[in-house]
Amino acid sequence: MSIISKEPSKRKLSERERQMQQEVLKRFRSKVSPSLGKLVKESEAVAKQFIPSPYEALEFGTEAPFEEGKNNHGIYGLERIYEDRAVLTPYFECSAYCRYCFKKTRTLGGEAKRMSDENIDAAMRYIASDSRIKTVLITGGDPFIDAELLERVLTQVVEIPHVRNIRVGTRNILFQPEAITDELAEMIARFNHIDYENPKNSRNISVGLSLNHPDELTPDVIRAAQRFISRGVIIRGQTVLMKGINDDAKTIHELISMFLAVGIVPYYLFHCMPVVGAKHFRTSVQKGIDILRELSPFSGSTAPHYVYVTPIGKHRVGPGHHLDYVEIDGLRYIKAKTPYKATDFLEFSDNTKLPPLHEIDEDGYVISYYLDGDDNELEVLA
Repeated sequence: MSIISKEPSKRKLSERERQMQQEVLKRFRSKVSPSLGKLVKESEAVAKQFIPSPYEALEFGTEAPFEEGKNNHGIYGLERIYEDRAVLTPYFECSAYCRYCFKKTRTLGGEAKRMSDENIDAAMRYIASDSRIKTVLITGGDPFIDAELLERVLTQVVEIPHVRNIRVGTRNILFQPEAITDELAEMIARFNHIDYENPKNSRNISVGLSLNHPDELTPDVIRAAQRFISRGVIIRGQTVLMKGINDDAKTIHELISMFLAVGIVPYYLFHCMPVVGAKHFRTSVQKGIDILRELSPFSGSTAPHYVYVTPIGKHRVGPGHHLDYVEIDGLRYIKAKTPYKATDFLEFSDNTKLPPLHEIDEDGYVISYYLDGDDNELEVLA
């Protein structure tokens, strides 16, 4: 074994690495949109996110680190693990394939399908039946690839009185900024509704935009984002922390500062999930805590919510947070008491038991064990 000091994209691959890369391509598809292709050639940080790496062939991770998009309550494309939120995944395809995607097996593996009209109708009946659901997240794949399907879903969601917040998750603003037309932005903005006399009857629609590096805020991406912002649609910026791409305070600070400058609200900093083929992207969770500590002297508007995610939900961590480590089968896990009651998770998710690496404490709360990453360079066969 030898330590690789340079990313494969910067040097000639060894014979073993070429074999590993071929194994990756047989298992997971690769795609870059025309608009993104130019940026991939110009930015090493962007290229690392989309060019298949031999590291993806290393034995690591799980195919389903988070179960979003599965059949829930017998309805394909519906997910619910929280009291106040439901997730809809009407369309799983993307214009480009991120190599760290936590839905890698479905999207890159070609296993996903659309929600049918019957699936959508059933999901709407389920959401309408529980007034505790205040937020509906429409995600993917990418909802903006099929605007007609997205509009059909939105038209039905807004008929549910107790849904006050609608969020649309996307990366297509980066992948296909030319597809974000005035007409599309007008369609989304149409679903905003402010009731000045009775604010409880108001409804807000917002966009969650995933961007991981300052190089991704190109002029075309900013123009596309402004089509929404200028029409009163809030865009929240979400970022995945990744080794060798943005795992330093300077890069994260620059990205968030650029978000604020162009009207994007900083939202989440996600720790990269332990999905199969993503070992080379994963820092330690502590790395993100250290970055946030370095950002602490700056304005509070530059501090995103830092989370790692297990199948039972998000775990928030921040500056000064103490991590409790345990070793399982020779690997380092983070043990944490979650804010989630086991009975609630089982009710909302329609499961009969907790996922692996989760247990119930004496107070009925879920204890999770999360596979940590590391901050070392990877060792591969040369």
